[in-house]
Amino acid sequence: MVNVGDFARCPQCTRMGRVVWVSLNRKTVGIQCPTSHQPDSYSDSYGFIRARSKANKNSVFLVDYESL
Repeated sequence: MVNVGDFARCPQCTRMGRVVWVSLNRKTVGIQCPTSHQPDSYSDSYGFIRARSKANKNSVFLVDYESL
């Protein structure tokens, strides 16, 4: 069982992050990673793929509890 404050592996890198949120049904957890991650690219109104320009530090990723 994972609780808030525990450490878990970040889904995008190999560093350990901290669990900052657990859903009520305990199926989803939010993991905050201390490193900088580049956000996903997005498509604009013309259909072109654009990359986000700035990396975000301390990103929170929602992960299924079974994948931990």
